[in-house]
Amino acid sequence: MTPIRRIVVDKRLALTVIGGLVLADALLYGVGVYPQRAGVARAEGRARMAAREVVTGQAALGTARARLDGKTRAKDELQQFYDRVLPQDLAAARSITYPRLAALAGQMGLVLERRTADRDRDEDSELARLRTTMLLAGEYGNVRRFIEALETAPEFLVIEEIVLSQREEVDDASLTLGVATYYRTAEGT
Repeated sequence: MTPIRRIVVDKRLALTVIGGLVLADALLYGVGVYPQRAGVARAEGRARMAAREVVTGQAALGTARARLDGKTRAKDELQQFYDRVLPQDLAAARSITYPRLAALAGQMGLVLERRTADRDRDEDSELARLRTTMLLAGEYGNVRRFIEALETAPEFLVIEEIVLSQREEVDDASLTLGVATYYRTAEGT
């Protein structure tokens, strides 16, 4: 008998127990430890993915908050513009364009020959426009000073049209000026 065979025969019980324990250990590893280890690896992968999603979600939340803050700030600034800069109604808009423009023309040495006004409003807007067209006559330098005074006036006036012509019979300029201002309207007006 070979020595290895003799050891196997003599120590058969010990080798069977050891073999059984190795087999039981392999079986426990295959049934209990390996699935747990794989489950832990999957859980770690899900945790990493969740962490990335949290970062992405926080970035999206930050962007949404910034947009909301910007929208709120823009809404507040627009409300301040409506309250502080724009005329509050048609009467206030007329007081800016009618007596104010006539007085300014007189101060600049211009003659107001004709003035017309009309108002309009887009259906989907809460703002209406009062447009005034004026025909003024006077020296060219006075016309320039008048336009500069309009541009720097504290009232909200928009120069929409300027037509300047030279009068043949006299050494004066003729200015056709379209000026508009906007005001808030009550619903339905």
